[in-house]
Order: sequence, then C-alpha cells, then structure tokens
Amino acid sequence: MTEKQKLDEIISLITFLQNYIQNNVKQSFTDLTFDLETVIMDFFNVFENDNEKYENINFLQHNYPAIDLVNKHKNIAIQVTTNADLRKVRKTIATYEKHNLNYTSLIIIGFVKATRKTLPNVKIYTSDYLLELAKQGTSNQKDNLYEILKRRIPWNSLSPLDDKLCYDIVFDVIDRSAVRDFTFCEGDFNKMVEGLYEIKEIITTGVIKEKSIRAKALVEYSKEVKEQLREIEFYVSNIIQICNANKNRRGADFICLNQDETRQIDNLKEKVIKKSNELADKLGINKRIIGSRKW
Repeated sequence: MTEKQKLDEIISLITFLQNYIQNNVKQSFTDLTFDLETVIMDFFNVFENDNEKYENINFLQHNYPAIDLVNKHKNIAIQVTTNADLRKVRKTIATYEKHNLNYTSLIIIGFVKATRKTLPNVKIYTSDYLLELAKQGTSNQKDNLYEILKRRIPWNSLSPLDDKLCYDIVFDVIDRSAVRDFTFCEGDFNKMVEGLYEIKEIITTGVIKEKSIRAKALVEYSKEVKEQLREIEFYVSNIIQICNANKNRRGADFICLNQDETRQIDNLKEKVIKKSNELADKLGINKRIIGSRKW
C-alpha cells in the first residue's frame, strides 16, 4: 500500500469503530466484546520508546479510579470513555482529585464525542486525536497502527454482514510471498505450502488457528463474493495438491519441483492474484497484489 492508502485504511477503521460504538454501545466500553482501552494503549505506544510505554492501570489494580492508562516515564494519565461530555469530565476530575492523583498531564478521550469547553489542568480529545497521530506517523508506524486495528478488534462480530471489511482482512492474508513470489523467486516451497494452507483456512473458516486474525466463514458472504472466494480457494488448493503429489511421488519430506510443475503453479498463482485483485476492486478496496517476475 502507498502512504495515502495506509492512512486511508486507518481512518476508515477508526471511523467505522466510532460509528459502531455510537450506535450500539450505550453506557461504557464494557458492552464491547474486546478491550478498546488496550487497543488505544497499543496505538499510543507505537509512538513511544521501549522504556516509555503506556500501561493499562486497570490490569495492575482492578477498577482503578478516574484513569485507565498511565505513562510513568512521562507522568501522563489518560481516561478513555465513550462520551466525554462536560458532566463526565467534571466527575472524572473530582474523582481524580479525591484520590490525590497527581500526574503532570491528565488527558480525557471521548472516543465518540467530547465537550469543546476548555477546563484547567486537563486535555480533552475525541478519536480525532488518534487520527492526527496517525497522520504524523512514519511509514513503519502507520503499518503498526494498521496491524493493531485489524488484528486486535474482532471486526467480524461487529459487522458480520460486511463483505468488504471481512474480505479486506482475507486479502491481507492472501497478499503474501506464498502467492506473490513465483517459483523462480520462491525460497522454501514447504513454507510456501504452509502459507497457502493459512489462506485456505482464513477463506473457509474466517480464522487462522493460533493467530489473532478474524474475518467470517465462507458461507457467511453474499452469493457473488462467496463464488469468487471459492474460485480463489480452488486455485490455492490446486497448488497445494501439486506440491503434496511431488513429495509423495518422490517419497521425500521436501519439495523439488520439475519444470512442468513450476509452470502449473505459476499459472495458478497468476489466477489467484488476478481474482483477488478483481474482488478487491469490486468491493471498493484500494489494494493490489503485485506478483514477482517469473524468470
């Protein structure tokens, strides 16, 4: 992805999450099936040095008063809430002072909305603050932010009928060296097959075992998307079959392809790339898989 595409993806995910919380979460983040406070902590930590990371203070002491995240090195405290209206902000400050908390900076983030009123000794932001951080990030930082948002939040449970969001996750799994690298560039065919099995797994079941990647199962997609995903999975399965047949024929644990087998596999990889890109275009996903050279 280009720099602009990375940032657009981050903005899209945060905006979707903001709208979801506004429409579905009534009181607090306890209504969610995941810990948004930790997601935001990880988001902030992308911009911090290893010895200056934020911590979720509720993990250290249950129901810690007034604040959720702390940066001990910078002496910053943060509260994350759905709606930082004036009433909520004043209540937070009162609790903060009642427990004699004394950080250099207190930040309150209303993820959905926040009061615009300026109060002494506190900074009040909405999720727009996260977007501003993302805009200032380096290319590597944007990559990390994107991974945090995609992998730490169960998007399939938030929008189970959203083909675009789920296929976006699947697309990122398909866009790997196991597909991009034709046989001329492929270093380890056994690892290639492992990667292809993960592609089959995310397409058919919506998950990859022992990895925090979640989409939705093949049967949950709309008919047209389902048919195209089945075609991609069919091509991937054919590559795996060629590799397994090669090992079985030779009675070996490793794969050593002949010229005809490499030609078949490269043709199948081209079909996977083409079909994956076509489906991304159809769903309005601004990404492309670019294959390596064949020879």
